[in-house]
Order: sequence, then C-alpha cells, then structure tokens
Amino acid sequence: MGLRHRSGGSLIKRDAMVMKRSAASSPAKPALAASARTAKQASANPGGEFKGEAHVLASPGLKEAPVLDRMCSQFVLTLTVKHAGKFNLRRDFNGLLSFTGRHLVWPVRVLGRLRDYLRQRCQGNELWAGHETLSHEDFLLRYGVWTGPFSESTLFFYLDEYVKDAPKDMLALLATTSEWLDRQLKRESTLVETNIDALGNLLQLNPAERALLLYGTLARYQRELRGALVEFKVNTAQEAFATIAAVAGVNAQEVAEALRAGSRLERIGMVENLISEHNITDLADLMKVSDQLPPVLMREYKGPHDLMAVFTRPASASTLAPADFDFVTEDLDMVASLLRQAVARHDAGVNILLYGPPGTGKTELAKVAAHAAGLDLYEVEYADRDGNSLSGRDRYRSLQISQVFLKASAHVALLFDEVEDVFPPLSSDTAQLMARLDASAEAPTSGSVSGKAWVNQILETNPVPVIWVTNRIEQIDPAFRRRFQYHLELKSPPPGARLRLVTSALADVPVGPEFAAQLAERRGLTPAQVRTAVRFAQLAGPIQDCERLILRQLENADKALGHSAQQRGARPMVTQYALDLLNCESKFEIPRIVAALQRRSSGNLCFYGPPGSGKTALAEHIAQSLKRPLMVRQASDLSSKFVGETEQNMARMFEAAASEGAVLLLDEADSFLRSRRMAERNYEVSEVNEMLAGMERFPGIFICTTNLFEDLDEAALRRFAFKIQFKPLRAEQRERMFRREALSDDDATLTAEQTSRLATLDVLTPGDFAAVRQQIEILGEALSADEFLAQLEAEHRSKPGVRMRRDLGFFRH
Repeated sequence: MGLRHRSGGSLIKRDAMVMKRSAASSPAKPALAASARTAKQASANPGGEFKGEAHVLASPGLKEAPVLDRMCSQFVLTLTVKHAGKFNLRRDFNGLLSFTGRHLVWPVRVLGRLRDYLRQRCQGNELWAGHETLSHEDFLLRYGVWTGPFSESTLFFYLDEYVKDAPKDMLALLATTSEWLDRQLKRESTLVETNIDALGNLLQLNPAERALLLYGTLARYQRELRGALVEFKVNTAQEAFATIAAVAGVNAQEVAEALRAGSRLERIGMVENLISEHNITDLADLMKVSDQLPPVLMREYKGPHDLMAVFTRPASASTLAPADFDFVTEDLDMVASLLRQAVARHDAGVNILLYGPPGTGKTELAKVAAHAAGLDLYEVEYADRDGNSLSGRDRYRSLQISQVFLKASAHVALLFDEVEDVFPPLSSDTAQLMARLDASAEAPTSGSVSGKAWVNQILETNPVPVIWVTNRIEQIDPAFRRRFQYHLELKSPPPGARLRLVTSALADVPVGPEFAAQLAERRGLTPAQVRTAVRFAQLAGPIQDCERLILRQLENADKALGHSAQQRGARPMVTQYALDLLNCESKFEIPRIVAALQRRSSGNLCFYGPPGSGKTALAEHIAQSLKRPLMVRQASDLSSKFVGETEQNMARMFEAAASEGAVLLLDEADSFLRSRRMAERNYEVSEVNEMLAGMERFPGIFICTTNLFEDLDEAALRRFAFKIQFKPLRAEQRERMFRREALSDDDATLTAEQTSRLATLDVLTPGDFAAVRQQIEILGEALSADEFLAQLEAEHRSKPGVRMRRDLGFFRH
C-alpha cells in the first residue's frame, strides 16, 4: 500500500523480485485470483467470524481513537474488501497494516489460530515467554498494541509471514474490522459529517457531492490515506468513479458530474485543481477538496447560519443617512432603485461598482443604498475565524458560496468590499484559476474558457445583486468593468457635505464647531481619516488635548499618504486687504468682475504684473467672496520627470478643483502656457495643449498668475475672459497704505518729508509693505514711522528695475 516492508526494502524492489520469480515459475494471476476469491468469501460472510460483540475483540484503545482516524481506516478497509481483486494481499498487507493497525477488530477464531501459529513461531523467544497462558484480552493488551511493524515484541512483526499461510484469516480480519467500524461510526454523529450535511442542505448538494467532500476532507486530514489511495490504480476514470460510488453508496454518474471541470463544486470553490478524465490513474486523483475547506468542516457551529457566517455575514448597520450623501443624491437614488427592481424581478447578473480613494465612504454608501432599497445586505467575508486575511481566490470562493446560500432568500443583496485582489494582474494565481475554470455546467465541454470569459459570465449570471467596492479601478480589466450595470466614483466630499460628515465623526469628542469647520477646509479629507484621528486622540492623551492630537495625527497621515505637497495652507495675512489698494488695468472695474463671477461661478482670468502687486491676494478675495475654497497649484506640483505624467497631473488638478467646487489658482502659469512657437521639445507642446484643453473643459473659476505675460501662448490669451494687469501702487495708494500699516490710522497726516520720500518709491507694491510687516513680527518690536519708511526704501532699492536705473545714473536722491 505504498509503505515500506518491515525488512527495510521498498515495495518497488520487492515487486521487482516477485516479477522475476513469477517469470521463472508461474504467473502472479493465480495468487491475485486466490486473494480475490478469499476476499469475496470473507466479505460475503464475515459473520463466520463476526456474529456479535462476543465473537470479536477490539484492539486496545480503539474505541477511544480519534473519530477521523477511525473514519480514514474504515474508508480504506471498505475499498480493500469491496475491491479485493485490485489488492494483492501477500504483497500489500504490511503497508495496509501500517495504516490501519491501530484500529483492528479481531475475530476470536482468527486470533486463536494466530496464537497457535505464534506458539510455535516464538518458542524460546524470551519476549514472548508466558504468552500461551494469557487470555485473549490480556494477550492483545500485551502484544496487540500497534507500535510499528518492526517491533519483535508485538504480533504485527509476524503478520506478513502469517498472511502467506493464512490469507483468508487476514482478509477476514480486514472485513470484520471494516464492518465493526462501520457500525460504530453510524452510532456516532461526527462533527465533519454534521457540517457537511448542514453545508449540503444550504447549498443543495446531492449525495455524491457530499460523499466527495467527506472523502476529500479525510484525505486532507491524513496524508497516509492519500498515499494509500495512490495504490488503488484504475484503468479509466469511469472505473474510479464507480469505485468511489460503490463505497459511498451513491450514483457513479453523479460522482463523475461532480468531478468534471466547471461542476457546481468547482464553481463554488469546494474542489479545485480538477484533472481531465483521461489523466485519472488512481483514486487519489479524485481527492480534490480545497485545502481551505477541511478547517471549516472541523469546527463546531451553533447552527447552519453560524456555518454560513464563515462565508458571508449580515453587514453592520451604517450610522449615516441618505442626507449625508446629498452630493451624490441622484446616484444614490439610482443605485437603490436598481437594487430594488433587480430583487423584485429576480433579474440575474446585476452588479454595481463603487470606486474611489480609500475612506471616501463607499462602503457606507452601499449600506445606505441597500437600506433605502429595503434589502438586507450581506457582506462577503475577508478573513477567517482566526482573523487571518483571505486570499483573492478564497474570497471569490466565498462570493460564489454566498450566492448559493442567499439565492433562495427574499430581499437580500451582497456587498463585496476591497475587491482589488479578486481582479489581479494576469500573472497571479487567481488569474490562472480564472483562466482554467468554466462558468457553468452548461458551458461547452470541449475547449477551455479563458479567464475573461469565465469572470464575465459570472458577472452576468449571479442570482443575488452584488455591490462591488474597490479603491483602485485600474486593477480591473476594462472587459470586466463594462459588465457592471452601474459605475459610481466616490471622491472626497465637497466642503458642505464634508463639514456634516466631519461634525458627525467628531460627535464623541469635546470640540467646538469652529474646529469642525477648520477640518472641513482640508481638501481630500475623508470621514474615515477623521474617525481614525478621533480614536487616536481618545487613546493617546487627555481629552482636553483632543484638538491638538487630532491635528497632529492628520498632519502625519498626510505626509504618509503623500498629500502634504497638495495641501497648501492659507497664506498668513500681515497687511490689511482692500480692493482700492490695487492698481489694476482692466476694461471693467474689479468689483464688477467679482460680482459677475458670483453670478456665473465660472470663467478664466489671467493676472499679470510684477511680483507683490496683489495677484494672489485678489484670487483669495474672489474665493472668499464666492464662499469657495481656493486651490493653489504651482509648477512644482504638476511637473514630472516622466513623459506624459505632467499632463496627467494637469488633468487631475482640474478634476480635483471641480470636485471640490474650488477656485483654481495656477501660480507661475507661464511654465505651462508658454508660446508653442518657443517650444524646443515635443512634450512642451503637449503640455500646453493639455492645459488649453483643461481650461476649455473646466466648469469653475480658473485664475492664472504670471510675471511673463508676453511669453504666453496666443491660444491661451484667447481663452482668458479677463486679462488684468497689476501695476505698482499709485502715489495716493502708497500714502494711504503707509497710514494704515505704519501709523495704524487712515486719517493720520503725513509729514512733508514722508510724502516726498514716498513719492520717489514709484515701483512700490503691496508686497513690499507685507515684507516690512513680517520683519516687525519676527523682531517682535514696533517700528517708528520713519523706520518703517526706511525699510520700504530698502525694499524699493532691491528691485531689479530700480537697481538698473541707479546703475545708469537716473536714480533720484
């Protein structure tokens, strides 16, 4: 039976010797036929040696042996007895004994004849002194305990010799043991069989499928059993199916159907790695139960629903309501209606794909939509009962089993979250599995079905509607994506919705409404991030420091997520802002332009002029007037060393601004809108083209600032509705701003000297006043009016135009 003979030689070597002797004398067929006849006689009338418990003796410890070990022995012994013609008793008995020796049941007459043989064989052996005087029970206690075939102090050491003289006795021993174990096991309710019955009822499995799950589980449980089954050779697959069917008492055709590629057991992942029928050579080729199933079947469950929870469980209720998703109200209504109608009409193949960055509320939206549709939502498991994460293949198996579990239930839907690993790159194990499985039993039997065809067919035939959730839609092949009935991208909520979600997430910590508003201003912030930060604050420090701790956690998370470069905080305002302190050249007044933007909420503007002249400040003022966030991007945020990635960053910039409803400010726009006539490389032209296309498509307010207006592309200039030139402050503006910033009094009177000195600063800008104010804040000391003016003069002298003027001799002292 595939195990080593006690002499130490392998069965292969021994078989070779037997074949040589057989070639020299007589063929082996008579011996095999004799064994077959003996087996038939013993199995036909085991009662000749087994008429009740009084006529048999069990091996010591048999009744206390693990039930699965006894089941394995009973399975092999039944195969041996029922198919004795395939079993060479003289050759393979020792190997079979090493597998079943712990579980033998001895007919008293067989044991008596064996003791007579041993009385002569062991005469003079001190290890066997006095064995003749022992009762059968005591004899088995001393010499019948299995410790292996090589211990001379046990009867097993001599059985391979005895079987040559009395094969009928040994076959009767096997038949009696098989029948005794069968009777005993029928009296016990084993955990594995109970779970298989429960699983079979839930999945509506036929007897053949249940038997294959049982035998496959036993083969996974005990490796020696699989080795023994390898020795049961067959000529055809039909012979193998018939052999298993005879042992299990089921229909051979049902066994064949259950083990064909694309069978129900394979589709729901109960069996795997099935081989084609022409490659089946032994019974081990039929033991294909998934390695994930035996641990499931060997656990104790309170009931069928507890067993079902291994694969699927009711999704937890959401704390959110449809009002929390008012920024996607129409989409939410569509998803709920689709689910409701799919269940009411029993339509198969209804799948919804929710995708977007992590933490944007995709799972919560799925729960809210299912609740709005009046459905009970079940979730496909992502971890086993020990908390270990399941692979993509195992989770897909759970999805298939969940479909079978729930298809008879009314008003249910499935949630399949984090499905990135279910749609892997084609080189992964899961893709290879998809490539070899068929979609259904109705699929063509000839030719293999590709992985795409298999998954597409699954997406078209699932009886229970499924909401699929993923963070990375690019992981899913377009051939799969188009099979979904509805696609919904969920991004970070816009500011208004974000404020409500943030406020809800902060409900368990003592913070003020102004703190919630501060967090809501963080673009890209998700409710999940806030909940994580709140939990950190609750655990990491005293409750009175929760605001500081929450901000600290969010800042560190932004760095870890690579968001720090995108989150540009508001500039510190060191001067008092006023529109009348801007010196702009435009056909229309600035207040009129701002009012028009408030009405239309869209438009492209170009601000150009010297640094510090108030371009960015006006953009901030427009955003505040429209009560919208200001999204600032610079060339460093968009430029990439990889060809084509800069254009992608531009597209993402416009997309993010549109999603946030933000005013988009692109600083140093000349980096991407430089005239294409001046381009030296192809990618420079491509970048300008992408920026122009983005300007055309962008539905909001887009503001470009530049100091190099003359270098801008002609096509870009045509796309700007307003081109506003910023100039240095006029004389009256300089005086007014000096009163406000240096004297803190708009009505203060300047001295003649101060007025004269200010008059000479003809290229002074609001930025120069801001620079001096920053000096004051850093030094922490107030400056007198004359000291303030002196610093303004220093800022003025540092300007390139002024330096050049002085070098040429035109500077006025």
